[in-house]
Amino acid sequence: MSPLLASGVTFEETADEAAWIAMRHGVPSSRVSTTVVELLTAMDGETALRDLHRRFAASESSESFLRLVQRFRASGLLDGDTKLPPGRLTYRPPFTLQVATLRAPGIFRRLDRLIVPFSRRASLVSGAVLLCAGLLAATVQARDLRDVLTVPVPLVSLIGLVAALSLITVLHESAHGLTLTRFGGRPRRAGIMLFYLTPAFFVDVTDGWRLPDRRQRAAVALAGPAVHAVVAALALIVALVLPLPEIQHALLLLAVSCVAIVLINLIPFVRFDGYIALMSALDEPNLRVRTIHDGGTFLTRFLFGGRRMSRSLDAWWSVPFGLASLIAPVVLVSFAVARANRVLAGGGPVLGLLVVALESVVVLVGVVLLARALHRVLRSGVSRLRFVAVSAAVVASIAVAGAVIPVPVTATLGFVTRGDRVLLVHGGEGAEADVPGGAPVVLLSSGILANEEVGGGTAWPQRPEPTTVPLDALFPVTAEGVTVPAVAVAEVDVSPESGSVPSTGQARIEIGERNLWQMLWATGVTLPLSTLQSEGEERDEDERPRH
Repeated sequence: MSPLLASGVTFEETADEAAWIAMRHGVPSSRVSTTVVELLTAMDGETALRDLHRRFAASESSESFLRLVQRFRASGLLDGDTKLPPGRLTYRPPFTLQVATLRAPGIFRRLDRLIVPFSRRASLVSGAVLLCAGLLAATVQARDLRDVLTVPVPLVSLIGLVAALSLITVLHESAHGLTLTRFGGRPRRAGIMLFYLTPAFFVDVTDGWRLPDRRQRAAVALAGPAVHAVVAALALIVALVLPLPEIQHALLLLAVSCVAIVLINLIPFVRFDGYIALMSALDEPNLRVRTIHDGGTFLTRFLFGGRRMSRSLDAWWSVPFGLASLIAPVVLVSFAVARANRVLAGGGPVLGLLVVALESVVVLVGVVLLARALHRVLRSGVSRLRFVAVSAAVVASIAVAGAVIPVPVTATLGFVTRGDRVLLVHGGEGAEADVPGGAPVVLLSSGILANEEVGGGTAWPQRPEPTTVPLDALFPVTAEGVTVPAVAVAEVDVSPESGSVPSTGQARIEIGERNLWQMLWATGVTLPLSTLQSEGEERDEDERPRH
């Protein structure tokens, strides 16, 4: 084996004579020592690996030296694994698409000149005081914060929230770029992206590897979440001192949203700011890629056998971190899809189709990624017989478990009170839902982030009756005087202990027990498309010739 330095890889000297920047096509990749630069430049494709080992790391074991070479390969520094740096249009699997401008350095230099500089100590102290005051305000308003999560959002507040969060996201990303610029770096790209099914702005701060202090690199990554944290604290404080109900509700909703964004951003297992900060603090470039490699290698050996391979990252936590990095995106996407299903599936045929289309895209991408992973495992040299046997056993186990595990199936509808009647409604004209007679019903508030139980009873189906209902009977949004078409499909016999039931909300009907596969099909496909099917049946009935 004679490794070869990848074309387009160069090395740039830093102010610290003991450190260099490894560049891939002009883009910083990692910080390396002078010895590593000499080793990499000696990889000419003709010198054998054993000779390189003897020349540059004779005191190290062969396995340790091989791990180092594999680390270079994982970083894209060796021939055969070279990847072009991100440009104007970039796709990163599984769910990230970026559209960027390459004029970001000039933009942030001009912005930096417009901002009055503050000392690091003054910024940290004032930020800490503000966050403590915000935490105290949140404690005082704990009940109001719970209500914000569990009640419908006024349409005007929702529009204002989306606009405010969009502006704050721009400030969040600008904070990354400005902090890097203030430390002497150059943000290479900036733009918009679709990130795990969510539109967002971004700034490319890979130039942060030029910064000599790892604390500065971590500060660049954490500057964005700090913006959302400060906005959340300010919103909580203003809501406490400005007791106007409409404004207070909007400010608390903004604060909750910002806190949620901060918590998600600090997850270290996805390419969020928390991961970038951790990678910078540890001074370990391509941390996620390397640990995912180690986690995948562990799974491959555990399931299919094969030869033992050295780790890309020599740390005890490399495998668990890599496995968590594999699982975290699946959990985030599944949660987003499940929430979209719960909120939108009962809103009529168009939204039902949208939910099913979203689920189909996610499943298709998951199947493609799994197929590629299995293909890599098969090419890694494992026994084909064991590969087929283990794969068949895993598929059979999953299929049997899904067929025998009983799971309760629930349908989500809206409800509206008419006098002393509580009616279950489904969105869309001509919509219909299959509500079993005598099915238990849980009545819930229609919150944008959570639901609170407000009553219960028993559902009794009735002949579908077209009607109009307030917007918040089907969606977690309220608007004065706005109604939407719906169909009343059942009446609820409210239990005496329920007390006073609100005028609108969400109803969860227990349809019965089915196996796991039936539950997934019913929840993900049948129920969202039930209104579309009902409308088709109604059109067929209308078009049928009558004698």
